[in-house]
Amino acid sequence: MARTASPNRAAARLGTLVIIALLAIAGLSLLFSTWRTIDPGYVGIVFDKASHKVTNTLDPGWVFINPLTESITRYPVGVQTLVMVQQNSEGKITGDDSVKVGTREGQTMFADVSVQYSVDRNNAAQLYQTWAGAPIGTIEDNLVRQVTRSVLNDVASSYGWEEIFGEKRVEYTSRVSDELNKRFGSKFVKFESLNLRGWHLPDNLQKALDAKITAQQAAEQQQYSLNQAKIKAEQDKVQAEGEANALRAQAQGEADATKIRAEAQAEANRQLSQSLTPDLIRYQQLQRWDGKLPVFSGSGATPLIDATSIISGTGR
Repeated sequence: MARTASPNRAAARLGTLVIIALLAIAGLSLLFSTWRTIDPGYVGIVFDKASHKVTNTLDPGWVFINPLTESITRYPVGVQTLVMVQQNSEGKITGDDSVKVGTREGQTMFADVSVQYSVDRNNAAQLYQTWAGAPIGTIEDNLVRQVTRSVLNDVASSYGWEEIFGEKRVEYTSRVSDELNKRFGSKFVKFESLNLRGWHLPDNLQKALDAKITAQQAAEQQQYSLNQAKIKAEQDKVQAEGEANALRAQAQGEADATKIRAEAQAEANRQLSQSLTPDLIRYQQLQRWDGKLPVFSGSGATPLIDATSIISGTGR
């Protein structure tokens, strides 16, 4: 009897251990099922399945819920960017994802754009309820993508293609941004910014634009040449006036110099004439006389000169 009871006790112990292990596993599973992690940059929305209501908004960290009656949906509160461009290397859509718009003239253009948005923590519960608990990817596709494409086209219909391509591009972008801010806000998504990165034109518009640019460049070159000619003419005029003024100044200077010399000579002559007295003249003659009387040949008589008065300086 003792030998029979021993195996039964061992089996009972083993069964007990198995039950304990199963309970422990169940307890751990239940524990882990109630433990959730909300990553940084996200907000958690707690939804009560029984009451069909949002019961809490949770910040990043570890949280515990009742997995049987509650669920958590996470929304990013950081800035998100949706890129819609023609290049395959950017954006979430493979292939051409640029935005098609129609202008006032009925022309078609394609825009490369990126739009930024975020979820306001204070409005996260309303966002969850408005979109019936949809994940952020669904909200991005149905709100951010579709509304952005629609507004870009709607606003473009009031502009000519050359206007939004060129001089009114900033105005156009501003109007689109204002409208996106209204429409996103009504669905509890915060609009951050819109970047109109560039336009793609169909061949007919591109050719028309190229021809206009070529003509404009030719006109600018012609205007530049005209301006240069005007500048050259002004420079030549100034140079000619300068040379003429220099010649006039030179002539005037020479005339003034001649006048001064003439006046100086006249003054010298006047003073000289006043200083030439008969005594001075006789004195100069005496200084130059060599003491010999002039000799005359021929039949005429030799003139006699009385030099006594000249020598003595007493007679005239």
